[in-house]
Formats: sequence, C-alpha cells, structure tokens
Amino acid sequence: MRSPIVAMLWENWRLTRIEAAVRFALVMVAGAAMLLLSDKGATYAFWMLTFLHGMVWLSIAKLNGGRFMDGYKPGFPFYLLYARPVSTALFVGVAMAYDAITCLAMYLVSAALLGLAFGQPLPLFSVATWIVVCHLCYACIQWSTTNRVGQYVGSFACLLPLFLLLRNRLTPSLHVEFSLGDHALMVVLGIVAFGLTVAGVARQRSGGAVVSVAKKSISGVYPDWLVSLFRFPCPTSSATRAQIWFELKTSGLPMLAIGLTLAVLIPLLFAISIPVEPARVAACSVAVFVIPVLLTLGVNAFGIRRKQGRAYASTFETTQPYGTTQLATLKVLVRTSCMLAVLAAVGVSLWTSISLVSAWGSWTNLGVTINGAPGLTGPRDAIAQAVGGLAGYADVALALVVAIAIAFLVASFAAFNALRARYSRHLIIVGSLLLVFVLAHVLLSLAWQRGIVSTSELDAIWAVTKWIPAAAMMIATVYLFWNSLSGRVLTGRYAFVVVAISAAFGAAWVTLLLGAGVQIAGITAADTLGLLSLLLPLLMAGVLAPWSLHRMRHQ
Repeated sequence: MRSPIVAMLWENWRLTRIEAAVRFALVMVAGAAMLLLSDKGATYAFWMLTFLHGMVWLSIAKLNGGRFMDGYKPGFPFYLLYARPVSTALFVGVAMAYDAITCLAMYLVSAALLGLAFGQPLPLFSVATWIVVCHLCYACIQWSTTNRVGQYVGSFACLLPLFLLLRNRLTPSLHVEFSLGDHALMVVLGIVAFGLTVAGVARQRSGGAVVSVAKKSISGVYPDWLVSLFRFPCPTSSATRAQIWFELKTSGLPMLAIGLTLAVLIPLLFAISIPVEPARVAACSVAVFVIPVLLTLGVNAFGIRRKQGRAYASTFETTQPYGTTQLATLKVLVRTSCMLAVLAAVGVSLWTSISLVSAWGSWTNLGVTINGAPGLTGPRDAIAQAVGGLAGYADVALALVVAIAIAFLVASFAAFNALRARYSRHLIIVGSLLLVFVLAHVLLSLAWQRGIVSTSELDAIWAVTKWIPAAAMMIATVYLFWNSLSGRVLTGRYAFVVVAISAAFGAAWVTLLLGAGVQIAGITAADTLGLLSLLLPLLMAGVLAPWSLHRMRHQ
C-alpha cells in the first residue's frame, strides 16, 4: 500500500503465479524429455522454450474476455487503473516490464537448468533482447488498440519478422549471433512499441477508444448465426427427444456443418496446390492439423463457458428438470455421434486428396527444397496396408474400438472442463503430481545414461513405479463408483452399461490383436494385467462424466 508500483507488481504476480508454475513445470518436463529422447533434442527444446516463454501471460490477456483461439479481446487489460491517480506511462510501463522481465527470467532459469542437467548448453543471454522485444511488441499490438483487424495485421507484420530474424541468426551449434545493428534495431523497436502503447492506452483512458463489451452474437460455443441456420421445431412428445434436439441445435449440427465444409474444401485446396506452389504449405498444414482441430470441437460436451477468468455452466442447462446421469449420457452420445460423422467425412476427404500429392513434385519455400509426397503418402500407405491385412471380424472390432475411443475422449474432456471449473486447485495439484512423476522417470533415465544407476536398478524401479498410476486410477474409480451410487448420482443400470461397454472394448481390442497375428499363448500375466489396465480409463471416464456434471449443477 505504500507504493503504487509495488501494488501493481503484486497485482500482476497474483494473477500470474499459477500460470507461472504450470508453464515452468511443463517446460522442464517436456524439455527434459526432448533432450533425453531425440538426437536433435537441444534444438527442439530451444524452440519450445522460446515459444512458451515468448508468449505473454494469458492470465492477464484474458481479463478483457474473449477466447484463446481469437487471441482474447484487444485493449488494455488493467482498465480499472484508469480511475486511479497514476500516470498512464507508469502503469503501462509496469505492466509491460513485468510481462517481459518475468518471462525472460523464467526462460533463463529453465534453459540454464536443462543445459546443466543434460550437458547441452542452450542459448541464454544472447536471446534476452529478442525475448524482451517480442513481449513489448505483442503488448503493443494487443493493448494499444481495441480493433481486432489491427491486432491481426500488427501481429503478422511485427512478430513474423522477429521470428525469421531469430531463425536466421541461429547456428547449427545452437548459438544465436545477433549483430550490433540487430540489437540496435530491436532496442528502437521496443522503444517505439512502448510509446505507441502509452499513446493507445491514453486514448482508451480518456474515453476515445474503450474496450467493447463482449459480443452478444456468441451465446455458447458456436456463433448464433451458425446455430440459427438450422431451423426445425423442437419435439414436445418426450423430454429425451427435446434434449436431443437441443444438443443438435446448439452444437451437433454446427459441428457437422463445419466438418462437411472442410470435407469439401480440402480436395479443392489440394487440387489448387498442383499449379499454385505457395498453397502446398497450407495443404500440408491442413493434412497434419485438421484431425486434432476437429477433435477440439468435441471437448466441451457440457457447454462450460468462460468469461474474464471465470468458468461457469449455463443456467438454462443446469436447471433443467432432467436427471444428471441421463443428461450427461445424452450430451456425450450426441456429441460422439456428430464427432464420428465429422471425422468420417473429413477422413475420407483427406484420404482421397492425398492422392493428388504425387503431382506436386518438389518445390522451394523460403529457400528450402521440399518434397511433401513421402510425408503424406507414406502414413496413408502404412495405414492401408495394416487395415487391409485384417480379417472381416477384425475390421468390425476396429470400428468398435474407434467408436468407443471417441466416446471416451468426449466424456473425458467434458468431465475435465467441468472439474476445472469446479475444482481448479485440486486439478492443479493432481497435474503437478503427474508432472513430478514424469520428471522423476526422466531424471532416472538421465542417471542411467551417465552410469549413476545400473540397468538392473532402473528395471527394478520401473517395474514397481509403473503400477502406481494404475493403482491410483483404480482407487479413484472405485471411490467414484461408491460415491456416485451412494449419492444416487448413478443408477445401477447405468453402472452396468458402463461396465458392459468397457468389457466390449476389451473384447474388441483382443479380437484386433488376434487379427493382427498376436498369439494369446505368448501373452504373459504382466501383459494381461497391462491389457486390463486399459479398461480403467474407460470405467473412470464413464463415472466421472455424470459425477462432474452433477457437481456443476449443485455447486
């Protein structure tokens, strides 16, 4: 309370401390795994460090609302400071300095620790100016204007040259060699970014350009204009039909529309790429990322919403006179059905479009000769050979495994979103324990490589510790079953269905192994326990989905 600067720094720290811990733990675990498992691990770790620590604090950026995929809403996030008797340059400078210096410090600490632990030094102070300038430029783009177009154009015009500058100055031996002119240019760019930010925030502070309110055209996951395209009356003959109509109306049909649109556009993009070489990079990117992007459409089956750092469920959905188990089941089944239809349409479209890659040949992009045919046709041929060699019953088993796996993903991510909204701190603790477990195994592998731990000791430790996650999951599953049945969240019929689906998945998986030529007689008792442990996530997701929705409805 004695100093405005200290008060603002304290406020920034309170907002970012959890994200800082998560980001640092993720960087350490992922960086250690890259350095341990790959010959080019140092290069991969460096780019991951610069990417994650080059990002601004998302916990601050989302104060204006908006969504992560849109970069959140542009405008100065600490607009409550406008009413305080503090100069604009002061609170803008404190916010920009905190963002840049703290992320730089995290990069230096994580890079130094990883380099020291694995004996592969990573660039440290040679990239300090670059990281600081990246933060200053991004803050300028995001805070100095409330115009979304200005944000997109500014990001492309400013951050892309900085990325290319770092890539060109990075040597194969992982040394960053910026010239004196490069440093001078970055310093000037940082000063200009600070000045433009102060001027833009001053306009917002005086009322010339204020952060707009949240758009009313998005009431749920998808824009209202997309939801309103599908007009058909709600059935009133039963509550189940009405609920299915609601799920299809709000999320299912918009998802199908997006998937079918992509299924039509993908062949056009690959066909255009034959005469137009620059489009080939976009086609390759679509081929790699389209399936993961489509899977993200089904991660929020319960419709959990977020606004300015607060997660909540729709009041309309949580107050419906409908049982939680039945409600969760319908939501997961409808989302799974739509997801399977979308993946099938896009998969067929992508499968047929890859055949056009053979007409591309080689091309040059940014001075590098690229031949994308082997990278795309190779996996397709491998999949075709593997599936084509299966018997008819194995194909049915494969379809059943895929369908249950998609349902498992939908239920798991829906439960995760609900639990993150209801028990965010508990999830952070569980995630931290998981990261510590993974990091401990990475360090054990490093100790084995350096001769500190023998092979027999490493095998003994791994033989004991590999069952810890399975045991923890089994205890959690048993507790969830007991708690849900005793609290009347689940019914006996639903519990039986979950067990039956898990058993069907196990039978289909064994059938698939038999179709692939695996001999049952050669499977040991440990392998059998490993196969049975695959059913635990299915059982846990089947119980966790209605349990988490129940907690959201009665929080």
